[in-house]
Formats: sequence, C-alpha cells, structure tokens
Amino acid sequence: MQKIFLTIVLFSTVLLSSCDNVDDWISRRYPGRCFFFFYLEHPTSILFAAYKTPGMWVYAYTENVLTNNNRHVYIQSGSSTSQQEIHDITTAREKSCRYVMGARNDIGLIIGCTYFNGPRAYDRTCPNCPTIQTLRWAYNAQHVECSKCKRTYDLETGAIVDGDKGEALMRYGITYDETRADHDKVLYVGN
Repeated sequence: MQKIFLTIVLFSTVLLSSCDNVDDWISRRYPGRCFFFFYLEHPTSILFAAYKTPGMWVYAYTENVLTNNNRHVYIQSGSSTSQQEIHDITTAREKSCRYVMGARNDIGLIIGCTYFNGPRAYDRTCPNCPTIQTLRWAYNAQHVECSKCKRTYDLETGAIVDGDKGEALMRYGITYDETRADHDKVLYVGN
C-alpha cells in the first residue's frame, strides 16, 4: 500500500512540475519593468477604460527627459478619433515610483482588454527584430505590426497572424483593483 501511495505522490509531483508555471507567460527579456498609474490623480484617463473594455487598446509611454522636474505619461488610443492624453506626474507618490515601461520608455507599452482573456499588457517593441523596433497599429486596433520585419501580431493572443514565424509579443503582468477606495486604486504593469 505504501509503495502505491509513493508512486502516486511521485507521479503527481512529476505531472505538476511539468505544467506551465503561472508566471511563464511574463516576459523576462527586459527585467525590472514597472509602471504605476494612479486613479485618484488621473480619473478620466482612457487607460482605465482600456483596461476593462474588451477590444479597446492604448499605447502608454513616457519621456526619459523631465520637464520642470516632472515626468509626463502619454496615453494614445488605437481609435483614430481619440487625441493623445498627456498626464503630468506631479504628486509625491507618483514621483516615488519607477517608470520603466517596456524595452524603452519612449516606446512604452500596449495596454488593453481582450475579448476572451481579460486585461493584457504587451511591450510595444517587436520581439523578433534584432534591434528595437516600434510596433504600430495595423489595419485595425486589434492588431499591431512591425514596419521592419512586416510581422503582424494579434492583441487577443499576442501571436503572429501575418508574416514569418517567430516569438509572440512580450507580455507583462497587469493588475488594477477597482474595489479599493479611489485614493488606493492603482493600475500596475510589470515583470
């Protein structure tokens, strides 16, 4: 009986260790990436709508140069009807956060919500080009493309839908707890 029990435990351990780790989907190519965006300071930003609205996507990026000792975060929608938002990062808690947004701050992240898998955050650089290449909206705001390698990526899955085979988009963890009080709500993207 003990031998059967040990065999079951050993088999279960091997089986469970062969399953994908929950964090395996998080890109580690550029470690230490983190972006915080506070609801209390920016309650009207389309970034919060993109997080919870299936099919809505935005670019989020910042400059490496500070203006008047303040950072600016830019949010740009995939919709051609939206203007770019410019958010000044001025409060003490915002200034205390690191803003390391993807491979390069001035290129940033793609943030939105899939139809079937919830919120997603991707690096806005092509994972298949040897040099950093910015992805841009493709024929609709559900896809992005690289002008150098000509691959097109689907934002629902991150997979290549047109072009040569290769790696899927680099994905980051994303969280936003809407149940908290307004002064505590923060959207976080990172690895």
